[in-house]
Amino acid sequence: MTKKLLKELYLALKFPRLIEEKMLLLLRQGKISKWFSGIGQEAIAVGSTFALNDDDVIFPMHRNLGVFTTRRVDLNRLMCQLMGKEGGFTKGRDRTFHFGTKDKNIIGMISHLAAMLPVAVGYGLSYKLNDQKNIALAFIGDGATSEGDFHEALNLAAVWNLPVIFLIENNGYGLSTPTTEQYRCKN
Repeated sequence: MTKKLLKELYLALKFPRLIEEKMLLLLRQGKISKWFSGIGQEAIAVGSTFALNDDDVIFPMHRNLGVFTTRRVDLNRLMCQLMGKEGGFTKGRDRTFHFGTKDKNIIGMISHLAAMLPVAVGYGLSYKLNDQKNIALAFIGDGATSEGDFHEALNLAAVWNLPVIFLIENNGYGLSTPTTEQYRCKN
């Protein structure tokens, strides 16, 4: 890796962290009502997004701010979205949920309970049928691995050999349930 590339990666990692820190400060000051922090998970979103081509599609979750910053989404519009203001992607609604931007190939989530995985499979099937060399990347939390959509999507993508990456972010809890109580798997 060149020094230039390493610096670019470092800045790509640092940028969402700075936004996260500011949003947590605003939350503590009561200037925003809620924030789903992705602090500590920046490298997952930034690294995976950085590795893809711009025409590959990404299905982020509510803690994947680094996807948006790495894809260089318009910062003013992004901040309006995160602050719940009119200029955001959903006109002040949803904050870190349910928004994306088609021009950057970022698809907003329906739910963080594995519902986007079958949609990613649909994109993968489309790529395969149209002989495109694209990839669909879908984020999911460890808590949603108990959902039927998770198992069905993984099975279908495997059976049809589709260009889909299912990226599971395991923070040890599915909401408030420890993974040790959710499924029987050490790794």
